[in-house]
Amino acid sequence: MGETCVPLNPQRVVTIDPFSLENVLAFGIQPVGVAMSPDWLDDRAYLRDRLSSIEVIGDFTQPSMEKILALKPDLILGLTEDEEIYPQLTKIAPTVLFDFESSAQWKEILMHNAVTLGMTDVANQLMAAYSDRLNDFKTQMSTSAAFREENHSLEVSIIRVYPNIISIYPRDTFAGLIVEDAGLARPSVQDQLRQLDISKESLHLADGDIIFLWSSESDQAQQEIQTKIAKLKADPLWQQLNAVQQGKVYEMPSYWIGYSILTANAVLDDLFRYLVEE
Repeated sequence: MGETCVPLNPQRVVTIDPFSLENVLAFGIQPVGVAMSPDWLDDRAYLRDRLSSIEVIGDFTQPSMEKILALKPDLILGLTEDEEIYPQLTKIAPTVLFDFESSAQWKEILMHNAVTLGMTDVANQLMAAYSDRLNDFKTQMSTSAAFREENHSLEVSIIRVYPNIISIYPRDTFAGLIVEDAGLARPSVQDQLRQLDISKESLHLADGDIIFLWSSESDQAQQEIQTKIAKLKADPLWQQLNAVQQGKVYEMPSYWIGYSILTANAVLDDLFRYLVEE
């Protein structure tokens, strides 16, 4: 959005997007205010305690200018999705936005926030620890029963269920990149795709040795989704899938949507749980 003068060691940070919120917490900084959707913490036990005493300044999609102003921040962090309110924000405090396109940029956003806050050393340490965990996973995975049972590289499919559609999540997404970082293969048809909405007749495209299935919607929509998942499981076309027949379909929490090194480690915990420990 141009140039801004960021204070050294800012003490009163406000975040208005989920990436910056989680990154700031990962850096050990307690923000004075955060934008946050009402049900956002439902599946994020790893964040709940850290946010229990922090002022909520509205939803991610509609932060309150009045609440932000009252907090007297010395730095505001967000995404270019917040471009329309940037003129208002920058009158309150120095505001830095990231040029956002997709959740696949989570590592770039982490480093961008780190540079802004003068915490690149901390960010590098976090990523080094993540890399060590990935190497540990690959070592354990190579000797796991799940890996030995297959005559080829274990292929993982990632499916997101919406109220009205089912989507295959490809490599160029938050969860897709973590699966790739972990050295897991994807079915060849999914390797070539961007996010693909599929019909019931195209369910075979969602198959793999293992299927991770997840959703991320409001409480009301979640009820619709659970009904949809129940119908999906009863469908003969779903029951023909290899992963279904092998009993290797796992329903994941909504945090598989993203957004940070904290969530990446939570997803990696899930990979350990279902692909190594089980």
